[in-house]
Amino acid sequence: MVFEHMEEKEAVEEAALFEKNGLKFYSLLFEKIKDQRIRKVLKMLLSDEKKHLKVIEEKYFPEAGFSSDEITEEEVEIEKYVKRLGVPDIFARRINIEKLVELIDEPKKALLIALDTELHAAEFFKKMADRATTEEGKKMYLKLSEEERTHAGHIEELLGEMG
Repeated sequence: MVFEHMEEKEAVEEAALFEKNGLKFYSLLFEKIKDQRIRKVLKMLLSDEKKHLKVIEEKYFPEAGFSSDEITEEEVEIEKYVKRLGVPDIFARRINIEKLVELIDEPKKALLIALDTELHAAEFFKKMADRATTEEGKKMYLKLSEEERTHAGHIEELLGEMG
């Protein structure tokens, strides 16, 4: 598949960034959080994020020209986010996930961040499906959107149990 427009390439790069950041975020949370109910959901999310990234890599990486450079940004950006708790597109930004996780001081806060990002990712992939120029691309993005919504459901369940 050749990208016909620069916007297509940028959208795929953003999709891959979602998955890379999500993978790193859930991995670090898995190490940090000891609650077994939360760890079980994080393990499932980790597995799915790996699958999502693999789908995007196999389909688009060679053409998008991705590199494996470390994702970083000023710590100030992360602190602003944590204070605001309302920027669901955080995984679409080039941030230092390690610093973000360090700033999370309770599991509920981590789950709220995860919920926002999963819902944002579901909407993002839905929009990608709507703009896809091939049936194959449309199906792939719809599946990713559906899986992100499922993730949000699991997180909402955990939050409901926490009260």
